[in-house]
Amino acid sequence: MYDIFRKDGNADISDLTGNTRQTAHEYVREVLRRSILNGDLTGGARLVQAELAATLDVSTTPVREALRDLASEGLVRFDPHRGAVVTELDGEDLKDIYDIRRILEPEAMRQSAPHVTEALLTQLKKLHQRMIDDPHSASFVDLNRIFHLAIYEAGTSSRMLSIIRSLEDAAVMYIGAALKNVSGLRQAAIDDHAEILAALEAGDTDAAVAAIIDHLRLPTKAIEQLTSDDQPG
Repeated sequence: MYDIFRKDGNADISDLTGNTRQTAHEYVREVLRRSILNGDLTGGARLVQAELAATLDVSTTPVREALRDLASEGLVRFDPHRGAVVTELDGEDLKDIYDIRRILEPEAMRQSAPHVTEALLTQLKKLHQRMIDDPHSASFVDLNRIFHLAIYEAGTSSRMLSIIRSLEDAAVMYIGAALKNVSGLRQAAIDDHAEILAALEAGDTDAAVAAIIDHLRLPTKAIEQLTSDDQPG
């Protein structure tokens, strides 16, 4: 059933942290998470614990724990009749998420940009390069989230940061689907990140705010394309 995994029973994944020592629970969670974010497991797909355990050569306990973790991230939901299924994308929810992000994140950038250090810039440039180099949508989604939050953590109020983090988490599945289905989105995002970096390196807060405003227009265009593609006719 799960032919997205390699025939040796392992998923073709790499740990972003470089740490290859994982528990069975962590291993299963990352295999499934990346398969969802890469678009290999699509919305509505059933996730049968026994079948996953057999495919990944683990017991059902780590599969059950991994599914609970993914449910807390919003990537999986539990249906009373079908069991665990991959969460379906909801265009209205996504629009709400990005409407709020477009309000909050320019202010978060305004608060944070003056506090970006040379050390943080170095970290951000490395993240940017990894987004350029890594072809996998799931890796890009994770790196993109880390990139944005690393900037906001430099100076955003803790309450605003908490709200933005929850919105970023809610958007990860959409971003993975958009990268797979919307032509040119990945490169456009990379180009936007380069503009954000240039503004931060120049110490130009206004330019950094303008860059994040432009960047957050990308998801709106992608939502419109994805939802229009789903319409009949």
